Amino acid sequence: NLISVAFAVLFVGIAVDFSIQFAVRFRERRHSHPVGDDALTETGRRSGAQILVAALATAAGFLAFAPTRFIGVAQLGVIAGFGMMIAFLCTVTFLPAMLCLFRPGREPKEISFVRGLDPLVKRHRVLVVSVFGVLAVAGAVLAAKIPFDGDPLDTKDQHSEAVRTLHDLMQNPITDPYTIQAVLPSLTDARAAAAKYAKLKSTETVLTLDSFLPSDQAEKLAAVHDVASLLASTLAPPLHVPPVTPDSLRHAAAVLAASIDRIKDRLGPGDALLAIDADAKKLAVASDKLIIATNEAVVRFLPKQLDRLRAALSTNGVTLADMPPEIKNDWLLPDGRARVEALPKGTIRSGHAMRSWVKGALKAVPASTGSAVYILKAADTITAAFQVAAYSAIVAIAVILAIALGRVRDVLLVMTPLAVSALLTAFFLRLTGMSLNFANIIALPLLLGVGVSFNIYFVMNWRSGVTRFLGTATARAVLFSALTTSTAFGSLALSRHPGTASMGVLLLISLGSTVATTLFFVPALLAIMPRPTVPLGGTARPREQAIS
Repeated sequence: NLISVAFAVLFVGIAVDFSIQFAVRFRERRHSHPVGDDALTETGRRSGAQILVAALATAAGFLAFAPTRFIGVAQLGVIAGFGMMIAFLCTVTFLPAMLCLFRPGREPKEISFVRGLDPLVKRHRVLVVSVFGVLAVAGAVLAAKIPFDGDPLDTKDQHSEAVRTLHDLMQNPITDPYTIQAVLPSLTDARAAAAKYAKLKSTETVLTLDSFLPSDQAEKLAAVHDVASLLASTLAPPLHVPPVTPDSLRHAAAVLAASIDRIKDRLGPGDALLAIDADAKKLAVASDKLIIATNEAVVRFLPKQLDRLRAALSTNGVTLADMPPEIKNDWLLPDGRARVEALPKGTIRSGHAMRSWVKGALKAVPASTGSAVYILKAADTITAAFQVAAYSAIVAIAVILAIALGRVRDVLLVMTPLAVSALLTAFFLRLTGMSLNFANIIALPLLLGVGVSFNIYFVMNWRSGVTRFLGTATARAVLFSALTTSTAFGSLALSRHPGTASMGVLLLISLGSTVATTLFFVPALLAIMPRPTVPLGGTARPREQAIS
């Protein structure tokens, strides 16, 4: 669907992490196992478990969205969750076969520019953890203030002709799409609801079937009847109509011209009567054919207009029974149910103003529906779905880690950096002024999947006795994986679709926060923790520690 299709791009960035971890560690193993088959076996034995735990945790983070009511993201969760497992299977089957065929060289033992980072981070471990902790606390405070823009129109190109046209239409309340309406049991109920809608501050006007009836009909009818009595003799059809001849028309034109001539001295320059006077004088001497044609052109519609005027002046008022069916059927059903519609002022485009208006309308008239209500309710449904899914994902990931690691402390060592990177993302998101919307909120399940895998590699290495992190093959694999992932996310950020572009930007911010947390916060945190006394699977030998 329109949401899950985004995973086609994101899969490249996320799933490649497993392959990079396996390939880089295999090249590293070539130092101690020159024979390719031995290095491959050792890589699978030592790294396969880590990659499996990372794949399971990532898949659990995605699958947690499957039970939510947001169908688009639920399907994304299923596709992404099973996609992670497929990626893992390819990593431990297809990739080793390719490595056997192409036999890549050894990994560089150490990158010079990171040689001094490990002791530096270890020496200042308390400071590093404190800085990340302060930023995480700030992110926690700012996270509650990140706005959610529930208007799908804001994810469109604001400079496109369609959107600009819609904005023009919004200037008129009648054509503003952000309306609230209700269908009530009777017209009386609709009138009562209209009165309640009218009291809301953001309501411009309210429409019911009564809106199409003239107001103050008693006073207006009195004035109409006065006019009718004054014009009765003038508008009454004559009993005898003399025949129209060219001579009678020329005589009428001459009389008209003479009448105007008598008041010429009271007319100003450019007065319309002067032009009529000139035309009348021409008609007074015109040929029979010309004056007959002129008469037909001038009075062709006059009888019908006089009939309409007589009918209008003879009215006794307009009632619902007089309403044309094409109007009445839009506002009153045959079973008596009636529709009422509230039109907004131009100030409700902001999320807070629309939410306030909709909440007031629902409180006043619980049966309220309409596009404004749909937008708000959809936003609430989506945010609730992501909250439930996020909590479920965290629990599922914690359970998988508990089974794989066997210690609560180690589970917390993986989950804490994940929480810190999420709060850093919230901090920078608020700092840049970005808001969540229908498009970029899809990135949230991806953040869990990307963040948890990096942390698992470092913590499981630490459990095996590793004390150096930044100069290892694992750190290089994390960095290469992050760079590769950033290209996938960056391609979304360059999209011409504002919603997709905002998702790419959010993913890049999250990826940067995750990499910084993994490469600096995690080593500092692990340096503070006491060394594990019995590493998982026995005591690691020094050479194996370095290779890990």
